[in-house]
Amino acid sequence: MAETVTRPSETFIVPGPSEDIEADTDYADSTLGNYDPSTATSIASSVLNYEYENGRRYNGFREGEYILPNDEKEQDRLDLSHHVFQMVLGGALFRSPLPSNPGSILDIGTGTGIWAIDIADQFPSAAVTGCDLSPIQPAWVPPNCKFEVDDIEQLWQYSKRFDFIHGRALAGSIKDWPRLLRQAYDNLEPGGWFELQDFEVWGYCDDGSIEKATAGLLWREKVIEASQKFGKDMKVVHKYADMMKEAGFVDVKDDIYKVPLSPWAKDKKLKEIARYQQLVMIESVEAYTLALFTRVLGWSPEEVHVLMASVKNEIKDLSIHTYGKMHIVYGQKPVS
Repeated sequence: MAETVTRPSETFIVPGPSEDIEADTDYADSTLGNYDPSTATSIASSVLNYEYENGRRYNGFREGEYILPNDEKEQDRLDLSHHVFQMVLGGALFRSPLPSNPGSILDIGTGTGIWAIDIADQFPSAAVTGCDLSPIQPAWVPPNCKFEVDDIEQLWQYSKRFDFIHGRALAGSIKDWPRLLRQAYDNLEPGGWFELQDFEVWGYCDDGSIEKATAGLLWREKVIEASQKFGKDMKVVHKYADMMKEAGFVDVKDDIYKVPLSPWAKDKKLKEIARYQQLVMIESVEAYTLALFTRVLGWSPEEVHVLMASVKNEIKDLSIHTYGKMHIVYGQKPVS
């Protein structure tokens, strides 16, 4: 039997879906609610094709098919989000029980490529490929890592199968989920693993304080409405496990973690995670709103900015105890 990588489940510091998070009632540390965009680290990139809209830069390849920007501000957000995922998983990059030396790994929708680069460092003998619509990945990468500009919604044309396929934050980017899952299944070696990591768009609360976040409620409703009209539903993360099973994957697991959206929790480790997640959330409001609301819902930029300002203020309000649900969903292609 092949040796498998030990997953650091004992280091998890984020509550599961059945556990409550105790709120911190001491707001004396005023820095916890403040947002400083300089916290995120900028990554230089070379973008070959792009369009400008509402002050943000978008990819030119498959223009209009992807609602998120690809500028440096967005790259910073993606890298900071990667840090949050790792903190929640106790430093791990994945939950799938991989063999100790996987031969080939594919990262779909790789973004800045940070996950692909990290896993290439973790498995130096593995051939790691990252693909994305935008060529925004750094030029200097591990020798076993490469990046391709490609559309994962089109036909995959890889010459060899992979031992592990990973995708993160794909909600809102995929029109035909059954097809994507079929292609992932077909491009895996027997016994290979497929893993999706994502946050639900909806916000949750255990003490009723979310009722004060009226702008956030409206924003989430409109994001879901717009994404569904656009044909790339944001409200799909909770369906990942069932869709994997329908595609033929076995031993499917859906690990769910509560992640506070601002540092309101009493627990020090949760508070630290939430410091970063608050930055991610504030940047996500603009990233997920501008194109969807103006292109799909017909809002004016002025209307969008008014709503975004209110939502961001609510994210900074530590008396509103909202958390998100992070899903790590993974399944195996049958060995035979």
